[in-house]
Amino acid sequence: MNDAIKTGTPPAANPDLKAMHSSLVDLVVKLNASIGDAQTSAQVIAITDEIAEVNARVGAVGRQLLTQQTAVISRGAATVADAIPDVEAAIKKFDDIRAFVGGVTKFLRIVDKVIDIAKTAI
Repeated sequence: MNDAIKTGTPPAANPDLKAMHSSLVDLVVKLNASIGDAQTSAQVIAITDEIAEVNARVGAVGRQLLTQQTAVISRGAATVADAIPDVEAAIKKFDDIRAFVGGVTKFLRIVDKVIDIAKTAI
């Protein structure tokens, strides 16, 4: 029987995925805050659509938190962390909705690759 089950101690979360999860949650908070700066209904719709997309990744990463730590996941999580400033810049300049959505979409593609890796880590 697993020692964590015998002792009642919870299993440790993968630190790379935990950091990525926290970054995604922070991104949702920033997106939500940006709604107050929106000047058109199209901007509000774009922001809330992206909140839904990022939230989907928050859940997907959350489901993988107990995945073992691997070098591939570490590299992927580092790539996500490196991409955070770019997506934050896109959020600040959402007057161009296409650029805003494109910036978030590009970021989420990176996140999705890490999620796919975590799902298959053994």
